[in-house]
Amino acid sequence: MWMYSDGLAEVRAYWSPGGAGQAGSWVLADQATGNAEGVVPAGEFSRRFRPVDVFADVPGFPTYLGTVTGSDGSALVDLALDRNPFMLDNGPRRAARPHVLMVPRRHRDGWSSATPAELKARQAAMTLVAAWYRSLDGGQAVFCANDSPPNVDYQRDAEGLGPSLAGRQADAATTRNPRQEVQHAHLHAFYAEGSETENHESSALAGHAVVAQGRQAFGEAIGGDAVRVEGDASTIAAAVHAAARPWGGSYCSYQLGTGGPFWVMPALGSSQDDFNRRLARADGLQAEPDPRLGGAVNLVRPSLADAGRLAAARRATSQQQAGFETFVAQRGLNARSLPSS
Repeated sequence: MWMYSDGLAEVRAYWSPGGAGQAGSWVLADQATGNAEGVVPAGEFSRRFRPVDVFADVPGFPTYLGTVTGSDGSALVDLALDRNPFMLDNGPRRAARPHVLMVPRRHRDGWSSATPAELKARQAAMTLVAAWYRSLDGGQAVFCANDSPPNVDYQRDAEGLGPSLAGRQADAATTRNPRQEVQHAHLHAFYAEGSETENHESSALAGHAVVAQGRQAFGEAIGGDAVRVEGDASTIAAAVHAAARPWGGSYCSYQLGTGGPFWVMPALGSSQDDFNRRLARADGLQAEPDPRLGGAVNLVRPSLADAGRLAAARRATSQQQAGFETFVAQRGLNARSLPSS
C-alpha cells in the first residue's frame, strides 16, 4: 500500500476491484495494522488524495549534496545524504561514513521506466560518488535500489479510464515493492570500508568488539534468484523491465562499484536476503527476519530515537556535506550543476 494525503492527514490505501459488473473502490487502511478503515469510490479518491512524495523537493533537504544536470541545464538527478549514518563513531580520527541517495528530479516511477537522459545522469552521479568514497580512506561504493512498478491504479483513477489501462485487467491491482517505503525512485550508494574496521557503536551495544568486514563482505556476483542484466543508458531500462516482469514489476538491484555486473532480483527472495546479510556484515550490524516482510531478511538499522545519536548524525551530515563540496570544487565542478557527461 502506498501513502496518500488529502492535505490534512496521510493514509495508506489500495485499489480493490469490484465484482462482476461492479465498480471498484479504494480501501483506506490503518497504517500500523493494515486493517481496512474506510472505502472511497473510484474517481473520488484521486480528487481527494494525492500520492505522498517525500522526495518532491530534494534540494530543500538539510542533507542535500548537489544535482546532476543535462546538456541543456535541466535538473535530472539530485544527490542527498541519508540522515541516518550506519557508523557514526568509527574509531579515533575516523569520520562517520556517508550514505548517498540518488533521486531523479521529475521521474517518480522506478528506474526501469526512466529516460536515457536520467539513466545517463544517474551513471554520472554513481561515478562521482564512487570517486568521493575512494577519497575517504579507500571506501568502495555498493549500489542498491528497491523499485516498484508504476502506480497505474492511481493513474487510471485520476484519468478516469475505467476498469483497464494499457491492457491491464480490472482485477490486476498494482503491487508495491514491500521493501520500498517511498513512492519515488532512488538509488542507494552504501559505503563499504576498504578493509576490516571496528564499528564502535555496535561494540558499545554488544559489550565486545564488533568488526565490520567492509568490501570483503561483497562480491561481484550474487547467487540465488538474481538475474544479471546488461545494457547502456538507452537499453538498460527495457532489460530491467523485462527481467522484473515475472515478479509483477517490482525488483531490487545490486551492483558493486560502477563497473561491476548489474543484478536484479525479487524483493522477497534468497538473493535479497543474502544481500542484506552481506550489508550487515560489511557494516558490523545485524540482519534478521522481518515480520513486516513475511519473515524475509532485513537490515537492522541504528535508531535516531536517542537525542545524542541524532545530534551526532546531524554533525556528521554537516561535515560530509562540507567534504563533498570541497571534493567537487577541487575538480572544478559546481555541486548544484554537475555534468552528466
